[in-house]
Amino acid sequence: MGRVLLLLLLTSSSSLVSSFGFAPSLSLFRSPAIRHSSSTSHPPSLAPTPMRLTPATALSSLKAVVSEDKRLELTLGELVKTLVSTCKIGTLATTLPLREDDDGVHRFGPQSPGTVEKWDKDGKEYPFGTLVSYVLNSDGWPVMLLANNAAHTRNINSNNRVALYCQNQDSTGQKGARATLVGDIVKIEDQDELSKMRESYTEVFPDQALPLQDDRFEKFFSLYKIEVKDIYYVSGFGVMSTWVTPDEFLKAQADPLADFANDLVREWNENHAKDYVSVARAFFQEELGFDVVEEPRLTFVDRFGVNFRFKFGIPTEDGQPQKYNFREYRIGFRVPAFNREEAQSAMFKVFQEAWEKNEGYLADDEAGGRHRLLLKRDDIDFTSTASPNNVT
Repeated sequence: MGRVLLLLLLTSSSSLVSSFGFAPSLSLFRSPAIRHSSSTSHPPSLAPTPMRLTPATALSSLKAVVSEDKRLELTLGELVKTLVSTCKIGTLATTLPLREDDDGVHRFGPQSPGTVEKWDKDGKEYPFGTLVSYVLNSDGWPVMLLANNAAHTRNINSNNRVALYCQNQDSTGQKGARATLVGDIVKIEDQDELSKMRESYTEVFPDQALPLQDDRFEKFFSLYKIEVKDIYYVSGFGVMSTWVTPDEFLKAQADPLADFANDLVREWNENHAKDYVSVARAFFQEELGFDVVEEPRLTFVDRFGVNFRFKFGIPTEDGQPQKYNFREYRIGFRVPAFNREEAQSAMFKVFQEAWEKNEGYLADDEAGGRHRLLLKRDDIDFTSTASPNNVT
């Protein structure tokens, strides 16, 4: 009878492999360890080995070069390269030369030799933002197609110091990561480089291909590239903000999950709120001592893991309004994920381990030891107007 039961279990496990690409953890078939929860719950639908959690880390450690099999997060250069390479649309900030007198407002600098003195005396430059499409060249610099008579092009002719603001359209507002690339914009003159970039630009933006393929390109359009001097990166509202060197950016590669990472985060946040509560209770309740978890969600996913954020109530005196804190942790995958299927598998492994630990099927030593904070936001009093501080 025991052999028959084992055969049925292995057959069931095998069917899950064929359906999802992996099998549930065999710890489900062990006798439970000490029960941590008396409540009845159901395991997540997909499940294997546990994830890694990493200790609190200073911001500078993000720049450390470590072996791929031991890493839990992207470097700063990889974060920015991933963001910039997936946006493809940004805001180009140029400076608008402007002078105002009795004749009205005059733009784009002196229109004749006789007005040079007036511009030198009264002319000013104002920030001027326009929407542009761009691709990255082999060096990692943004390249864009600009009309010769466009306002931003006329601004560039007067002052070629610019900034390019990039933010993914699927993660807008202050909660989304964004980067500002500061540098000098120059017209591409080399014919070999020009030919390569025309092909690259056409491949990414086929709807803009016509001006690149006939004589209109020479007459009315030009390709420009930004030679980046510095980069400012903000990872979200009240989280990390830092300067990133161009060298870090150029050497980095975009994360392989970048093209669909926001889709995964949105899908998981919509469908796995209960699993998120399970994760918070399994790995962080003992440290934080909370009773209720609110608004748990993922904010980021890459090949090494996820950023997990949740809010929880803190004790208050009688009659005082409820106060809340929130935390953000980095939860690393056991094995890096290089495609959508591997990312789905890795995330459900996290859910599985949390369920096993909450139900007593997984002892603390099996769960990977003490789980500690990686990305920590300072406590925030939600009853006040206090602003969150950057990550430490």
